[in-house]
Amino acid sequence: MMKKAMMILVVAALMAIGPVSAMAVVTTINVYPTDVPDETMPRSNMGDAPSGFGQDSWQGPATGKTNWHARYLADGDALSTLFPADAATMTVADLASISYFTKRPAATPAGRDWWIQVYTRPTGSGDKSSWYHDRFINNYASHTETDAWTQYSTDSGMTFQSNGLGGSVMTFSEFVTNHGTELIEMISVQTNSGWDGFDGYLDGLVITLTNGEVGRVNFEPVPEPAGLGLLGIGLLAMRKRRRA
Repeated sequence: MMKKAMMILVVAALMAIGPVSAMAVVTTINVYPTDVPDETMPRSNMGDAPSGFGQDSWQGPATGKTNWHARYLADGDALSTLFPADAATMTVADLASISYFTKRPAATPAGRDWWIQVYTRPTGSGDKSSWYHDRFINNYASHTETDAWTQYSTDSGMTFQSNGLGGSVMTFSEFVTNHGTELIEMISVQTNSGWDGFDGYLDGLVITLTNGEVGRVNFEPVPEPAGLGLLGIGLLAMRKRRRA
């Protein structure tokens, strides 16, 4: 189960709302290549990550495409892990901001970078698929920084297009206004299946809600098997007893 593979850290942070201070929750999860629900696992980028997001990160797959989802109920239910009190009723209007870091090698072809895609839940009327109502893709093709970790955010000009690249371009404010009542099915980070050998790096997805709650995702390499360190300590202790 993907939720069991995640290492979850929850810290409380004081956030001011008007003249009143309220307690908001920041939830951080570590996800690993084995948590990718379908498609190809990414490569591990060891010893390289943006500040505040651990030591390591992900690199695009050598072949095929990679995607990871903060999805509601399905694919590990990471949306509920990040926002246990909000996932069931979360709408587009509940999103205050979305941001993430990428690092594009200088040789990366123009228009290629990790992207964000937001899917909304089917309603039974006008759904674009059996499992989602609509999908919205961010402006990854306009990412220009290379060989440096760069944060892309709805707070600094990230836009969205409805139904992939064929729809109209919206600012984040227009996205919220036009589609605010739609329930969130998932927020996905992914690459394109036609980009075999895509070498771009990813880390530090942050989703902030209007109620002040924050979900943070560290993209990490495959973790050490659980209990391996404790097993080593136990064997060392047994050897010491035998020598005594």
